[in-house]
Amino acid sequence: MSKEQTSNTKQAAWIAIGSFFSFIVGIVSPMILSRYFGKGDYGTYKQVMYVYNTLLTIFTLGLPKAYAYFLPKYAEEYSRDIISKVTKIFYILGGVFSIFLLCCATPIARVMGNPDLKLALIVFSPTPFLLLPTMGLDAIYASFRKTKYLAFYTIATRILTIFCTVLPVLLFSGNYIYAIIGFDVASLITFFLALYFKSWPIKNVVHKGSDLTYKDVFKFSFPLLYASLWGMIIASSNQFFISRYYGNETFAEFSNGFMELPFVGMILGSISAVLLPAFSGMDKGDGMSKETLSVWNSALLKSAKLIFPMLIFSVFFARPIMMCMYGDMYAQSSAYFVIKNLRGLLYIIPFYPIILAIGKTSVYANVHMIVAIVIVIAEYIVCKTCDSAIYIAITSEICGLIKIVIFMRIIANYAQRKISDLIPLKLIGGLAFVSVLASLPPFFLFNSIELGKWLTLFVSLGTFLIDYYILCWVFKVSYRDILVGFLGNNTRFSVFVKLLP
Repeated sequence: MSKEQTSNTKQAAWIAIGSFFSFIVGIVSPMILSRYFGKGDYGTYKQVMYVYNTLLTIFTLGLPKAYAYFLPKYAEEYSRDIISKVTKIFYILGGVFSIFLLCCATPIARVMGNPDLKLALIVFSPTPFLLLPTMGLDAIYASFRKTKYLAFYTIATRILTIFCTVLPVLLFSGNYIYAIIGFDVASLITFFLALYFKSWPIKNVVHKGSDLTYKDVFKFSFPLLYASLWGMIIASSNQFFISRYYGNETFAEFSNGFMELPFVGMILGSISAVLLPAFSGMDKGDGMSKETLSVWNSALLKSAKLIFPMLIFSVFFARPIMMCMYGDMYAQSSAYFVIKNLRGLLYIIPFYPIILAIGKTSVYANVHMIVAIVIVIAEYIVCKTCDSAIYIAITSEICGLIKIVIFMRIIANYAQRKISDLIPLKLIGGLAFVSVLASLPPFFLFNSIELGKWLTLFVSLGTFLIDYYILCWVFKVSYRDILVGFLGNNTRFSVFVKLLP
């Protein structure tokens, strides 16, 4: 394994650790607040977060990725100027966002059918001005290969957010307004921390003004905004059609089941955050070099090793997973869960960072536009011709696969290579085969034995892990490269490395 690939593994691992902690924190806060709030107060609090996260796509303009695209293309002495220019745009966008929430709180509350939402949005309105300038830290630290410190920042700020949001509610028996005020306070502290962290990687660098213009920044980011807007249509179309044409009960089954494993998004997001600046720095505008192809293949194989076993086990045991998560009445959600996660077997391909790194953001947006139009038309036809919402889910995923094929064709043309050169089918197929083979014994065994759903799931998982571990030794599927990539040549952990296949 090359030093570059080892470094990429370590950087992605630190981002994944931060993402995992964010995920855990994201679960803990609602678990606490939902037990102290009535349904009305909790619903209002969640609506505030829904409004914020929905509008965030529009007001960020795709700018967080600009750091990862531009920083590797310039010498280090221009870094402060680049970071400063993008951050200034975030200040303006954050201010506009905050003013928008303040002025439009009444109409938004009216549209959402909740009068209490008006005051909640007014109290929350300072937050966008404070949080937008904090965005893009992952891209900055990935560019400078310092994601370990980013993980510390992420963990600290997420704990701070929980503490500030939950503590006022617990101490003063407060309602959702107390929680929102606490969120504002956490945002203020996060704001100052982020400003320090943005300047820390370059504090000892001699600084010069760059020739990067705001026009260049917007030329890169605006297509990402368009792609995000089209992506919202792609993501929401199946929800709209199923709720409109198949009823509330079917929609409940769909919304619970049509989800990918959270760990998949964490792993792929972490890898993409590292690959974007890496690919951007390697890109010379004349195709994919051997070095870039090596990094691509390494990322692809490591993604497959981490994701395939989890996905394939989840597909085989979708029914007990859904029943454990939502109760026996949602056993039918397992069909949607299987459909969604089978797609994940192809989403390990890191097309997103390389499409952005080679400057194909306009093409990226256009593909999303085409897929959005196709998916709306196709799902409408399915609604009129099929009596099962399962076909909506299948149609959605087929359109998603078409999108992947288009992106792979774009990358292959740019790389001046065949698609088969970019995907090591033999190795990927071998990983899938081993994962399926490890899943079969517990699947057939526990389908023939009556056990409780929780016992079935945990015993099946344990059996699968033992099977998979043995089969990795038999078929020579190695995980040592991943662990060594993160730990380096640290001899203290050599015993753990030897235990891995």
